[in-house]
Amino acid sequence: MACRNGPRSAKLIAVSSKETSRQADRDQLQQNLHATIKELRDVKAALDEHSIVAITDPSGKITHINDKFCAISQYSREELIGQDHRIINSRHHPRDFFRDLWTTIRAGKVWHGEIQNRAKDGSHYWVETTIFPFLNDQGEPIQYVAIRTDITKRKANEAAMELIAAELAEKNKELEAIVYTVSHDLRSPLVNVQGFGKQLQRACDTIRNAAAAAGEGGMIPAAQLKQPVEVAIPQALRFINAGVGKMETLLAGLLRYSRLGRVALTIRPLNASGLLAEIIAAMKFQLDEAEAEVHVEPLPVCEADHIQTSQVFANLLDNALKYRDPARPLRVTIRGHVSEGMAVYEVADNGIGIAPEHQAKVFDIFHRLNPEATGGEGLGLTIAQRVLERQKGRIWVESKFGEGSSFFVALPVIDSQSQPC
Repeated sequence: MACRNGPRSAKLIAVSSKETSRQADRDQLQQNLHATIKELRDVKAALDEHSIVAITDPSGKITHINDKFCAISQYSREELIGQDHRIINSRHHPRDFFRDLWTTIRAGKVWHGEIQNRAKDGSHYWVETTIFPFLNDQGEPIQYVAIRTDITKRKANEAAMELIAAELAEKNKELEAIVYTVSHDLRSPLVNVQGFGKQLQRACDTIRNAAAAAGEGGMIPAAQLKQPVEVAIPQALRFINAGVGKMETLLAGLLRYSRLGRVALTIRPLNASGLLAEIIAAMKFQLDEAEAEVHVEPLPVCEADHIQTSQVFANLLDNALKYRDPARPLRVTIRGHVSEGMAVYEVADNGIGIAPEHQAKVFDIFHRLNPEATGGEGLGLTIAQRVLERQKGRIWVESKFGEGSSFFVALPVIDSQSQPC
């Protein structure tokens, strides 16, 4: 019996051994599959935690989005699934931008770039984007996976840096203009001081030579002293003093201008109507003496520094007095309106006006329209421009020569929740 059953038992043992081996292989495969699935889930969880993810079909219809996509776009899954990405198109990019994008991914290539999108509430956000096409065996895209990173803050910082760079470039140009103007304006009085200093030296030499010719105890003829003492020396001293006065004026103006950037501003709601009433009251004597009339219409409230803004409007009224037309009584009208978040004030006069060739220069440092007929440093409008720029405002002029001028001042409009002081 043992001999007859021996080979069969051995065969059964062999079959059992193979089955055990196959089961072990299946178990190992199952373990590997579970490990792979877990790894993929972990990768997906990490990706969802860091990135904005969307999957679309070949036509661009959205088939899957993660929570971050919903959060940044402010749309729900129900609103996004089945839509294409035009739902978040900000209209910032030209059509060629997206045409190139689609040409790239439809060719089975990966696309990288930065896109500005629009959220449901209308706000814009920037994402750095990678779009990866999944291909079939024929190399045709069957779906696209877009992985994005929010770079809105970075783009805002870049824009701020570009603005700062542009402002610095503008300030450098302004500084160059100031240096050129000052060097030019200082050269004239310096030449006078130098020239009349030499004239003064010659007059002293004449007196010295006359004294030497007279000898000790001698009498110097009055005729020899008359010209240097009564003409040359007083004339030289007069021109030297005038040159020194001019240089002092220029340097004092530069000092005033340089201090503007260090003056602390107190920005608060400003009642422009009340401010103008104060300025007109303070200038009543000059206005009455010139028989001028100032009409102030209701003005919008703005956000500004009271003291600095008062100087701006006082300067504009002072200029209206300086450059009035002697052929007619001065009339000044001050009006205002709100436009694009700015309170815009107009100070219009019927003065002599500004010639077209001077209008671009009126805000240049030390520029004066009529230096012989009017006093001042030529700094008023330059300082007004600088003061307003520091308050996120601006100033400009429109004028017709012989008819009058309108100066416009724009300052941020008051917040509806603030109260004017």
